[in-house]
Amino acid sequence: MIDNSKCSTVMLHRILAGATAVLLIVMPIGKVPCACSDDFVPVNTQPHDESPLSPNEAIQQLTVPPGFEITLAAAEPEVQQPIAITYDDRGRLWVAESYSYNGSKFTDEPHDRILIFEDTTGNGVLDRRTVFCDGLTHLTGLEIGFGGVWITAPPHLSFIPDKNLDDVPDGDPIVHLDGWSLKAEHNSVNGLDWGPDGWLYGRHGIKQPSRVGRPGTPAEQRVELSCCIWRYHPIEHQFEVVADGTINPWGLDFDEHGEGFLTTSVVDHLWHLIPGAHYERWKDRGTHPDPYAYELMSATCDHLHWASGQFDKQSRVAAGNLDHGGGHSHCDAMIYLGGRWPSQYHGALMMSNIHGRRINCDRLLLDEIGYRGIHEKDFLVANDPWFRAVSMEYGPDGDVHLTDWSDNGECHDRDGVHRTSGRIYKISWGSPRRVSVDLQNASDERLVEYQTHHNEWFVRHARRILQERAAAGNDMSHADEMLRQMFQESDHSVVQLRAIWALHAINRFDESWLNELLINPNEHVRCWALRLILEKDTVSQSTLHEIESLAKRDRSGLVQLTLASSMQRIPVGKRWPTLLPVAERSDRWQSDNLQRMIWYALEPEVASDPAAALNRLDHVSSVIRRWIARRITEMPGDEFELIFDKLDRTHRSEIMADLLEGFNQSSAELKTLSSESIATIERLIRHPNADVRLVAVTTGASVGGERTIQEFRTLLHDSATGLETAQGILSGMVRRDVNGLQDDLKRLFTSGRLVVPALQAAATLKASSLVQSVLDRYPHFDDAEKSAAIDFLTSRKPNAKRLLDAIEQKTIPPSALSAEQARQVRAFNDVDLTKRLEKLWGSIRPSPEDRLTQIHQWEQKLTTVALEQTDLTRGRYLFKQHCGNCHRLFGEGETIGPDLTGSNRGSLHYLLSNVIDPSASVPIDFRLAVVLTLDGRVVTGILAGRSASGLTIKTARETVNLPDDEIESFDLLPQSMMPDGLLDPLSDREVRDLFAWLMQDAKIEKPSSK
Repeated sequence: MIDNSKCSTVMLHRILAGATAVLLIVMPIGKVPCACSDDFVPVNTQPHDESPLSPNEAIQQLTVPPGFEITLAAAEPEVQQPIAITYDDRGRLWVAESYSYNGSKFTDEPHDRILIFEDTTGNGVLDRRTVFCDGLTHLTGLEIGFGGVWITAPPHLSFIPDKNLDDVPDGDPIVHLDGWSLKAEHNSVNGLDWGPDGWLYGRHGIKQPSRVGRPGTPAEQRVELSCCIWRYHPIEHQFEVVADGTINPWGLDFDEHGEGFLTTSVVDHLWHLIPGAHYERWKDRGTHPDPYAYELMSATCDHLHWASGQFDKQSRVAAGNLDHGGGHSHCDAMIYLGGRWPSQYHGALMMSNIHGRRINCDRLLLDEIGYRGIHEKDFLVANDPWFRAVSMEYGPDGDVHLTDWSDNGECHDRDGVHRTSGRIYKISWGSPRRVSVDLQNASDERLVEYQTHHNEWFVRHARRILQERAAAGNDMSHADEMLRQMFQESDHSVVQLRAIWALHAINRFDESWLNELLINPNEHVRCWALRLILEKDTVSQSTLHEIESLAKRDRSGLVQLTLASSMQRIPVGKRWPTLLPVAERSDRWQSDNLQRMIWYALEPEVASDPAAALNRLDHVSSVIRRWIARRITEMPGDEFELIFDKLDRTHRSEIMADLLEGFNQSSAELKTLSSESIATIERLIRHPNADVRLVAVTTGASVGGERTIQEFRTLLHDSATGLETAQGILSGMVRRDVNGLQDDLKRLFTSGRLVVPALQAAATLKASSLVQSVLDRYPHFDDAEKSAAIDFLTSRKPNAKRLLDAIEQKTIPPSALSAEQARQVRAFNDVDLTKRLEKLWGSIRPSPEDRLTQIHQWEQKLTTVALEQTDLTRGRYLFKQHCGNCHRLFGEGETIGPDLTGSNRGSLHYLLSNVIDPSASVPIDFRLAVVLTLDGRVVTGILAGRSASGLTIKTARETVNLPDDEIESFDLLPQSMMPDGLLDPLSDREVRDLFAWLMQDAKIEKPSSK
């Protein structure tokens, strides 16, 4: 809430004629000074000997391309903690200061505020400063419009009115939406941007879900959302999720064709905003709220940013040098359309690379498979370890303001916050200049004329003001006439789009006019006509026919993608006629994302009428056929029998293989098939096509008759049987608990063949007789087999007791247990078992004080000299052994956790904090999942999927599907899957080798101090 004592203090600040800043306070007429505005003194919580360079020193460490100038526009104490910026219609810069941000979370301290800055001389220095309001908390974003300022400050999206534009709030904030999570820490709701469609767009991170709605909305009617892009209509008060996924989107902008692009961290950095999309969540390991979104959308970028260089996703090798990349943590997005900078920057997407202390630049390319972000030379590089760019915006002069949070840490650093620093830089092509503007006082005619301006800033602000005037009931007929004439007379698609968006903003065209645009020669115009047609609650049958015709004739990949996206707004039962023509041509575009978008719209149709879906298999791609079969299998009842009816009626082997594969992929409970369906499977096991035979084997092992099982048992012990076939057989036999399976597994243990899949199968069985067989064979196993054996021995409490017996008897060394396997034993919550484990292996969960002490001790040991005297070969081996099961580095390892190659590896404190104290900050979708089955098995890992019938858990080594009827309990713990005590089993030399490998090729940085 805003403090009752409101104020507006205008100051002339930082006239930088050298090293001295002159401060002159001028009290404007009619305003009363308020002591609260600048009396608050923020407290730094970092060590006292750590501080940033002075503003004048810091600016000297910034490098930009030739021809550009950087001006220190403002700095502390005039601005501190600048978390977001925007411009008003007079070209003044509004800044959100977030003092409540406290490292990885927000406090409730009501000191956040909004400032207004202005450059009155045109020299680039923001010499006039107004405190618009203070007393806020949790402030993360702001945007101007409709007679006030909109703010994201969880739990609210609020509007602070200033109808007369006198820079004094007219009253307390008006809450438009509530329910935003207060526990999301640095993954909070953030950022506000006006879209070309007249909606207000925002972002939300992954750590905690929110349940959002208008104040007073019942819980069951609220929108539940996690990592996503959302939008809110300022006039109609509608709220919806646009697309979900990634991990923590903290950047969004729209190109000149109105296509949105978002930036994020950890996962790939750039994503094309497609309404209705479900994006990958941390390498597809996150839990999606829709259990039937079987595959998630991939990123737009064709490269990754690494600390040691650019990473090409095709060749999977590092390339380039330190002029590229910088790290995988990104913030904000600005597509430059300011019209002043050289043409090479027109349409370039720029983003802050937090770990790399730089501004990355991607060029957006549209081809037949969609948009791609192609890496260009980094635009800005800062040789300042405290540089943390957060927001970028171009203004009416065509130049850019860039904020610097100025701290030596960010979301994962928990050593405090430096609240008394913050800078704003002006980046200009040539010398700065002042462009006087006041669009609120412009006529409707002038605002329409601005739709052809070379600077997109004028276009967007003028369009929003036209929308405001239309909403206020003004007569917009002349603006309507001018915009239609502009559309007709222009042969430039960008101008045509601007006319369309402005007409939509003032609500001056009907459905029939939009239908005519569906045959426009330009694909972007056709796409936007389609989107705007479906903005309405109801669509006529004649319009649906026009859309079907578009789907049949249009060869544009972008239009096909838009069609698939837009069908999610059409009622179920009416989507097939449009989706089928798109699906029939989807293979042509070689776009996995198009296949996924088709499925998101198609899935409700399959659930509504499975028989109709099976009758259309000839018209869809292989992957969609598999998803159709999987979805039908996961339906309640015996609808799955329709799949086997279809298998009997088709002669196409590829359709047979896809249907069986989809059936096998289902996470549903084991099905009881009719004798006719079993006969169909037994026939397909002998099918002449190898692909059909392979998937039929897995199906037959799960649901086939006794004769089939005997054939499989013979096949399992045939030395010529391949690993994939054996895995299918074992999976199916375990699933149906085949009699005699334990004897089969013992034979595999002693044969030396297929030992790892046999051990994985054994872990799912409550079979004490297998324990001794594994213990007897343990000395003869190789490293991979020994690790799988320990997994088996820690899967159940009786097995774990036998394992500890073996360690006491010194037949298995304590070091054979990894930290995660030790935690698996602790998950049984057996006091005696845990005591024995800690005596034999060591402590599993140190206290917070112990963690801090350990971090400090290792910081003293891992000096620069020590890290230079290491064995990198040994470090690489240790990484593969202790980290590679979950993390990838330099292209090696798994992707359950984030790719470490682009992380802040140059900071020893950052690495130690996250290795020693991994559970200090964990997204909800990546917390440790612990499942206890009815037969006593414990499975720990990441919750990778949840369906109507069961859970999918991703462990460090395998994916486990657990039906609901086999689960006794399920908990999501507030700790990371990454275990505590990772360094405890290692010697000092091994820790040095491991960290030397982790920090290899990274620029080693230490906090600067003064």
